Amino acid sequence: MLKRSLAATLFVLAGAAPAAAACDAFTGVVEALNAGDEQKAHALAETAGTANCSANERALTGRVASLVTFNRIVAAVGAGGKLSDHRQALEDLQRQYGGPWQVLDALGDLARERKDYEQAARFYQLALEDGSNETLTPDWMAPDEQYILRLDKLASEMRLAAPRPVQLAMRGGCKVSFRGVKIKKKSTPVRYVFGTADFTPEGIEAAKDLAECLKAVKPTSITLIGHTDPVGSADANYKLSVARAETLKSYLSSNGYAGTITVVGKGEDQPFKPDDASAYDTETLNQLHRRVEVDVE
Repeated sequence: MLKRSLAATLFVLAGAAPAAAACDAFTGVVEALNAGDEQKAHALAETAGTANCSANERALTGRVASLVTFNRIVAAVGAGGKLSDHRQALEDLQRQYGGPWQVLDALGDLARERKDYEQAARFYQLALEDGSNETLTPDWMAPDEQYILRLDKLASEMRLAAPRPVQLAMRGGCKVSFRGVKIKKKSTPVRYVFGTADFTPEGIEAAKDLAECLKAVKPTSITLIGHTDPVGSADANYKLSVARAETLKSYLSSNGYAGTITVVGKGEDQPFKPDDASAYDTETLNQLHRRVEVDVE
């Protein structure tokens, strides 16, 4: 059974509205959030565009209105309901307000449940990036450190499980720090021809994405840690893990990364630990195990 990662916290603001107090629609939508008045919240979000509100205030008003609906969904799921029954409502919130991260996280859960791993990877990555936007996600709305790490792990897992490469960043350049939480290791789903260190066409696409990510982050040094599945002998898998990491090293060096690259092979000794191993068949689990971790110094 899928382990639910829905951010099951009811958001309430007591007292005066934090920031944007000059925007009447924002002040009103905060009051609606506290009262759980979904109809009023969305009515205020619709009128914010004609009120005395800046673009950021209008966006925040919509996102708080989105949270009122999200709170209702959380309560329904907490009472034993199915998250899938609320898919349309969540998709409507994303389309109308672009977030917030709690909605994107829930949509990631739904895509993962459908085994649409590409879509799930995108939603979890969007949730991670949205949660780190300090303008549109003020501190009281932000995920804590544990949840940031969870979103990154789920995004990585879904990228590894997806049949096609999914970009390491959805909005803007790559990051290795989200609201001060540093994420040093990134698992990249570079695919190789079975039993060799040669990229598949999808592997080249993923390696290119990683190269672009490194150009954005500009680390002075990285470590590439190769891993394999358990098929074959331990000795052969160790050599293969090193060879694959070396292939990626050569690609990154020849495509613009000027920092120091260290290669480490782990073979089959450190299999990937998925959030819910029972959700995958053996071949998909092996696909998760076959990976290169990028440790950013």
